[in-house]
Amino acid sequence: MNNHDDPPKPQFRIWQQNLHKSVNAWEHMLSNLSPDNYDLACIQQPYLNPVNLANASNLRRYWEVIYPTRHHDNAE
Repeated sequence: MNNHDDPPKPQFRIWQQNLHKSVNAWEHMLSNLSPDNYDLACIQQPYLNPVNLANASNLRRYWEVIYPTRHHDNAE
């Protein structure tokens, strides 16, 4: 039974994007990815710097950056 007086359920908002290792797409994502608008960000093929890490210092202010378990085993 649906009671129309119930408060709306909060939405879980996800940003999902494949950046195709593009620095331009990375910069665009950084300027638009706001924790006020999204709860989870799933980024495929991010732009990586020469030490095989995402330039994520400004992301870490609001987001936890998680790499795949074997990320550093097979650097491209």
